[in-house]
This record gives sequence, structure tokens and C-alpha cells, in this order.
Amino acid sequence: MIELLVALALGIALGVLAGLAPGLHPNTLVPMLVGVAAYFNPLTAAVALVAVGVTNSFVSFIPAILLGAPEEAESMGTLPGHRMLLAGRGYEAIRLTVIGGLGGIILGLAALPLMWMGFPIVYSAIRPLLHWILSAVVAYMVLSERDLSGIGWASLTFATSGLLGVITLDGLGNSMLFPLLTGLFGIPMSLLSLRNGVKLPETVSYEIQPMSDKEQLKGIGIGTVGGILVGLLPGIGASQAAVLAQEATGRSDSQESAQRTFLIALGGVTAADMIYSMLALWLVGNPRSGISVAVEQLVSTTPETLLMVLAAVVASAGIAAYLTLKLARSILPLLRRIDYSRLNLLIVALLVLSVFFLTGPLGLLILTVSTAIGLIPNLTGIRRSHAMGCLLLPTILFFAGI
Repeated sequence: MIELLVALALGIALGVLAGLAPGLHPNTLVPMLVGVAAYFNPLTAAVALVAVGVTNSFVSFIPAILLGAPEEAESMGTLPGHRMLLAGRGYEAIRLTVIGGLGGIILGLAALPLMWMGFPIVYSAIRPLLHWILSAVVAYMVLSERDLSGIGWASLTFATSGLLGVITLDGLGNSMLFPLLTGLFGIPMSLLSLRNGVKLPETVSYEIQPMSDKEQLKGIGIGTVGGILVGLLPGIGASQAAVLAQEATGRSDSQESAQRTFLIALGGVTAADMIYSMLALWLVGNPRSGISVAVEQLVSTTPETLLMVLAAVVASAGIAAYLTLKLARSILPLLRRIDYSRLNLLIVALLVLSVFFLTGPLGLLILTVSTAIGLIPNLTGIRRSHAMGCLLLPTILFFAGI
């Protein structure tokens, strides 16, 4: 028992590290933790892996919202979260994602018996139509822009980001996902803040504005359903679910209520995706993430192992939610003491250096091109979700058999 508790604590600590460090994905830590199995019980390493993934799904929203350094799912939340940060409500933005994450864990686990019985039917019905469903979503997103000019810029953003995604991911793999998303969603925000001389407000609120139970449940429900589908269906990522969540919750870039509901949904997507990508081992016999592949290598998919994994999910989610809020409270006062223009310059420099050290000169080239594309929505006033063409177009082509 003590060994399992130590493994849980180690996994949570590494999950915090992976969540706070730009470009450090939980999958990067998988080989190290798999190596632990050579010296300890394999179940110990599996528990640590689960804790890493769950903790990262909560903590990674801190750099995404406060520093503009997003991972795949969090990239869609940078603009709503950044707007709330500039309004003195950065803590509230992070707290909303925590609410969504905890709700996604609870609702996702509650739905497990139903998914166990019904998912094979849903899977067989949806999978052949996924490219049409996603194409319809893209068409709706583009055509819902306010005028012909907006539609034109949205089409250009989707096409160019989609082409870049096809070239980058199909030819080079997921190792280039970091420079791709950083350029499309992270660096443009910092560059525009530098240009506009944006400053953080003097006062910071640590309270969450009242939300109706209906709004919170809507966000949790949309996020959980999206996260479950992402965790179980091949070829669909958390970013695609985030796009669908944005459309389901409304124009989160402009409407206060919709933006807050969307942040809850985004937290739900990330958390539910994390647990169902592992539960796919038991539901469909197919691991759906680097962590779940490692878990499959370490332990057998028995009912006893499933119960241990679920216990690790619940324990690490509760601790990770608490740590995320504590870390956010500690980081926000530090941000107020720093010149925000210099901070943005430092963030850009750190992101560029991180890209270079992790992906080399080719990563810098991708970062430069994706930054140019990422500036289009910011300068033309269209929604930044169109830049998710970098992942949507490759997914559509994959399911269309192209």
C-alpha cells in the first residue's frame, strides 16, 4: 500500500511538472516511468502513469491561460482565458476549467456502465460518417462569420492552417505538434500584447462570478461527451472536441456567459479524454494514448486492474484540482509584480528556445509559418478556432481515406 501511495505522489509531482513546463508532454515521461517497473511492481508504475496524465490535464491550463503556452486541448482556451486574465479574472478562468475537469471525471465515471454496453453500437454507426460530420462543422464555422470578408478570412485561415497541418503531422509526426500549436495560438497573443502595450489590472479577483446550475451542467455535459468520444474514437483529438464544444456553447470569443461555459466544457473535454483513452483498453481493447499504451505493457486488463486505475484517477483528480488552484493563486501575484510587456517578450523567447531545443531548426521553421497564419484571426477579427484546421483537415482526410 505504501508503495502505491509513493507511486501516486510521484505521478502527481511529475504531472505538475509536465503541466507547467511548456512543451513537456506527459508522454515524454512515459519511458522513465516504464523503467520504474524494472525495480518495483509493474502496478506501481501503472498507477504513477495514470496520476501523471490526470494531473497534467488539470495543471496544464495554468500556462495556457496565464502565459499563452497551450497544449493541444488547451489551445482553444487561450483567448477566452486571456481576456479574463486581462480583466483581473485569470484565477476564475482556471477555476472554471477545474470545475469542468472534476465534473468530467465524475460524469465520465458515472457513464462507464452505459458506455460499456452501448459504445460498440455507437462506434459502428459514427465512424464511417466522421469525415462528413467534421466537414459539416467546418462549413458551419466558416459560414457563421459575420460578413463575406470574415468568411473569406476564415476560409483562408482554415485552408492554410490545414495544409500546414497535413504537411507537418503527416510527414513529421506528433513531435511537431508543439511548434505548430504554439505558433497558431500562443505566440500571436503575446506579440499582439506587446504591440498594444497590454497591462495586467492592479486588482485581481479570486472569486468566481455566479453561474446557474444549468450553465455549469451544460458545460460539464458537453465537455464530458466530447472527451469520451475523443478518448474512444481513433483519429479524433481533444482539439477537435474543443471546436465542437465551442460551437455547442456559443461564441465563446464574444459572449461572457458562453465563454465561461466553454472553459468549463474545455476542462471536461481534457479530463474525460484522459480517462477514456485509458479505459479504451477495457472497452474496445485498443489503447488511445501514450500513457494507455504503457499501462497495457505493464499490467493485464483485469477487473482488479481496472478498479486500481479508477481509484488512481479519482485520487489524483482531487489532489490535482486542489494543487491547480493553489498554484494559480501563487502565480497570479507574481505576474502583477512583473512588467507585462517584458513578460510577454520573455514568454516569446522561452517558447522559441523550447521549440528549438525540442524540435530543432525544422521546428523553428514550422513555428514561424504557423505564427504568420495565427496572426490572421487576431488581425481580422474572426474566430481563432478556424486555425484548428491544422488538426481538423488531416482528420477529415484520414477518415475519408485520402
